[in-house]
Amino acid sequence: MEQAYLHLLHLLAGHPEWMLTVVFFAAFLESVAVIGTFVPGSTAMFLAGALTGTGSLSLGWVLAWAIAGAIAGDGLSFWLGSRYKNRIVKLWPFSRHPEVLEAGYRFFGKHGAKSVVLARFVGPLRAIVPVVAGMLGMSPVRFYAMNVLSALLWAPAHILPGVVFGASVLLAGAVSFRLVVILALLVGSVWLSYRAAAFLLSHANAWSNAAGRHLGSWACRHPGPLGRVARKMLDPQAPDATSVLLASLVVLVCAALFFGVLHQVIAGDPLTHVDESVYRFMQSVRTPWGDAVLAGLATLGASATLAALIVAVTLWMLLERRWRTVGYWLAAVVFSQMLIFALQFAMQRAAPNGLMTSTYAFPSNHVAATVIVYGFLAFLLARRVGMLEGLLVVTASTLVVIVVALAGVYFGRYWMSDAIGGAALSYVWVAIVSLTAMLRHPQPPPTRRWMPAVALVVLLASIGLQSGLGMMAPPGTPAPLPLARVTQQQWTLSVWKHLPCYRSDMGGDRKEPLTLQWVSDSDAIRRQLRGEGWLEGTDVSAHSLLSLASPDVPATALPVLPKLNNGVPSSLVFMRPGDTRDERDVLRFWPSGYAVGDGAAAVPLWVGAIAHERLSHSSWPLNILRVDKQVSPFDTGVKFVEGLGAGVVATVSCHGVPVSLLASMTE
Repeated sequence: MEQAYLHLLHLLAGHPEWMLTVVFFAAFLESVAVIGTFVPGSTAMFLAGALTGTGSLSLGWVLAWAIAGAIAGDGLSFWLGSRYKNRIVKLWPFSRHPEVLEAGYRFFGKHGAKSVVLARFVGPLRAIVPVVAGMLGMSPVRFYAMNVLSALLWAPAHILPGVVFGASVLLAGAVSFRLVVILALLVGSVWLSYRAAAFLLSHANAWSNAAGRHLGSWACRHPGPLGRVARKMLDPQAPDATSVLLASLVVLVCAALFFGVLHQVIAGDPLTHVDESVYRFMQSVRTPWGDAVLAGLATLGASATLAALIVAVTLWMLLERRWRTVGYWLAAVVFSQMLIFALQFAMQRAAPNGLMTSTYAFPSNHVAATVIVYGFLAFLLARRVGMLEGLLVVTASTLVVIVVALAGVYFGRYWMSDAIGGAALSYVWVAIVSLTAMLRHPQPPPTRRWMPAVALVVLLASIGLQSGLGMMAPPGTPAPLPLARVTQQQWTLSVWKHLPCYRSDMGGDRKEPLTLQWVSDSDAIRRQLRGEGWLEGTDVSAHSLLSLASPDVPATALPVLPKLNNGVPSSLVFMRPGDTRDERDVLRFWPSGYAVGDGAAAVPLWVGAIAHERLSHSSWPLNILRVDKQVSPFDTGVKFVEGLGAGVVATVSCHGVPVSLLASMTE
């Protein structure tokens, strides 16, 4: 049923005027009991959002129809539960799978009316909780209030990512690949933060139960002081027993992560190769627009912002007379920074961008300070608000940490492993402080539902002040390394040996062979390849976007995406049709760092890889082109060189890889 639905969806996707009907029925059917299990409505929401991003649909109408469908679907499920009540358990599939309804009962019993909102984002429970709410006699007024709220939250959460995707792909055709990368990083950070927070909260109970069983077994075998502490943690009378166990797990997991990263940094492999590739990639996609956006977002972790939050949290805890909590937290801040400075002095690892900072980079004290401030703030707020508000608070805190770390890596303030190490070490301290606070004050603190708003006001005021003072300017960009200039004789005799024989991915692993070295400027390469029947990429439009999900599309209609070589995306990308409509040849070039010639006449040297790709029909409903391993890249490269005719300087062997040296000097 799911494949048939997806097939129908992608057929209709070619007709934007029909998509509003698809959106309504997808949202409606996904919320109906039983049927919703088999209908992936999120796919329709994302595709409709992508079409909206390209300008083919109106965002207002898409949201309106999605919200209406979601409300109607949940309303039908609620009516079924109210109408048939106990008779539902005798119907298929509930008669054969009673655990489905039992899960709905437990979820509704734990969260009450809020379960209608929360279940909307939990796949297995989305279409079950409204039925249970009807069976248990929830009032229609209360149900529909929660139903409308859940639809208002659910529809934008599934449609807006598609809008950003569609807009970024469309803009890529007019601007560059770099814009897509920056938008993808930001959108991916938001999505990852939300999914991580939701995953942790949804599995918290199961994990704490499993950890409790193991800890209880250990405590029975160890009657000493540690055993007494463990039994106290497992006391069912302690309201925060689950949180205590989770904090303990965070300490163990983050400590293991930190020491793992530390070992990799000391050993120098393979994480350091990833660091270098990530840094080169970030520098290759830098734009003034991206610099301005990430410089503004980096203000979330600026010293002034963190100081404002520290003062606000300290005053808050003093008003609640939580003297020890403030002391533990400030001690953790001071001690962690001292430990990080000691580690930095011992490691003496330089930052990638010397213009950004002259201090040592591992572990990153900037990321560490951000984690400690926002992590502890999230802990305090989550204990004083409801589950839904707590999920939003944890998501926002995680998002801030990811964005601040991303901005630092983007500008070269530290390496990626420095950010991971600093975050892991700091989360250990946050968990220890939180654990200590819960053990000292096991009773739930008073509810403060207004505190997230206060924290947000302090945050925005600090950022606004820094913006007014001009503190959001992007940092300096390191000057690009000049091309090493060599003569043609030096290139053909020795320099070609210093260039890689294979493309490397982000981790340094060997990929397809680099069978071409071409001395030419980019315009000359384009002119010559166009004359040989090669096409440069694919026009980006609503039609080409939909081709990614079309059930019948030629290989040449799909976009040719850049690939990375040591973190640097291919600067020149070309394709030409193969023998059948499912095949194509793809040619990619990367800068080598060399120029051949003397003075102003020096011409860049490019390294290139050619591959034969074939459309994989088994991957539909997403069209994926895979490299055809039955066709040798060496044979494909030979045919390409023969087709060019003139310009072959020499053919050499790079560790068994035949490499053609080409030259088409500009006049």
